[in-house]
Amino acid sequence: MIKASIIKEFRLIFSDLHSLAVLFLMPISFMLIMTFALSNKAEDLTKSINLNITQQDSNLAESLLKAYLSDVGFSQDINQQADVTLELATGFESALFADQASSVITFSHATSLSPQMTSLAKQHLQIALAKVKLHIYLLDAGQLSESMPLAEQMSRVSEQTNQLKLVSFKREENYQAVQHSIPSWLVFGVFFIVLPISITLISESQNGTLLRVTTFPISNTAYFSAKLLAFYLVSFTQAIVLMIIGFTVIPKLVDAPSLNVLQLVPALPLLAVTCATAVTFGAVIASQIKSHEQAIVIGGGTNILLAAISGLMVPLDIMPKAMQTIAQLSPMHWAQSGLKNLFISDSDVLSLTTALPLIIFSVICGVLALWLFELKVRKLQWK
Repeated sequence: MIKASIIKEFRLIFSDLHSLAVLFLMPISFMLIMTFALSNKAEDLTKSINLNITQQDSNLAESLLKAYLSDVGFSQDINQQADVTLELATGFESALFADQASSVITFSHATSLSPQMTSLAKQHLQIALAKVKLHIYLLDAGQLSESMPLAEQMSRVSEQTNQLKLVSFKREENYQAVQHSIPSWLVFGVFFIVLPISITLISESQNGTLLRVTTFPISNTAYFSAKLLAFYLVSFTQAIVLMIIGFTVIPKLVDAPSLNVLQLVPALPLLAVTCATAVTFGAVIASQIKSHEQAIVIGGGTNILLAAISGLMVPLDIMPKAMQTIAQLSPMHWAQSGLKNLFISDSDVLSLTTALPLIIFSVICGVLALWLFELKVRKLQWK
C-alpha cells in the first residue's frame, strides 16, 4: 500500500508541469542571473559611471586626476549626464600638499546612483588622489622625467602603488561568485517544494481523496509519511540536478573554473538533510493551506521572506548586525552557510554542528506536520 502511494505521488508530481517548473527551471534561472550579477569585476563596474570634473584653474594635478580616473574605467563624456561630479577648488594642486588637510574637492552624485556604486567611486577617487600626489612628488624628486610619455609615467606610478603583486590569491573572483551564489539559490529552490505539496493536498481535499483514504487499510500517518517520502525523493533529485548544473555548467557561462562532479560528493549528506528540512517545513505550511491562492501567497511568500532574511538575496556580511542575528534562526541560513563552508574551505567532512540544527528542525516539523494533517482529515470527516 505504501509503495502504491509513493508511485501515485510521483505520477501526480511529474504530471504537473507548473510544479516541475517551480522546482527546476526557476532556481536554475535564479542561479544563472545572480551568478552573472556577482561576477562583474570592479573595472567593469566603473565603466558604467559617467564622471564630470569641473575646476577653477587648469593644472598638472587636475590633468593627472582625470587621467588616473579614466585609467580605471570611469567615463568622462561631457555630452552625457554625469553620475558623479567632482568640483575642484581653486589652488587644488598646492592644497594637496598642504600641512593642514582641507576639502579641495566637492563630491556629488546623481540620486539614481546606487549606494554601492557611490562607495566604489569614492574608493577610486581616494586611490587616484594618492597616485596624483605620488606622481607629482616623483616628478619633483627627479625620479620621473617630464619628457617621458604620460602613459609611461602613470604606469611607473601604478607599479609603485600596486601592492597586490605581493599577494597571491587562492581563488579567482568569478570562482568566488559561483561558490557564494550557487549554494544560496540552490537552497532557495529546494524550499519551494512547499508549493507542490500544498497543491497536492488541496487537490486531494477538494476531490475527496483524503476522505476515501480513511477507508483504506492504511493509517493517516503512514499515508502522509509515504507522501512526504515521495516528495523527499523528488527534492533530493532536484538538489543534485541543481548542484551539478550550478557547479559545472554555469561556471562556463561566467568564465570561472568548473568543479569535478566527484567534488560534489561530500555535499550529498548535507543536501539530504536540507531536503528533509525543506519537505517537512513545507508540509507544516501545506497542511494549513486551503486554496491555490493561499499556496502561492503563503507558501511562496514565506520562502521569499526567509530567503531575504537568511542572506540568500543580500550577502549576510553587508547586512546590519540585527538582521545578521535574525538570520541565525533561519533553516535556509543553516543550509546555505553549511554548503558554502564545504566548498569555500574545501572540506570533505560534514560538521555535526552544521547538520544538527537542520536535523532537529526537520524532526520537529515532521512531527508537527503529521499532527496537523491528522487534524485536517478529521475536520474533513466532520463536514
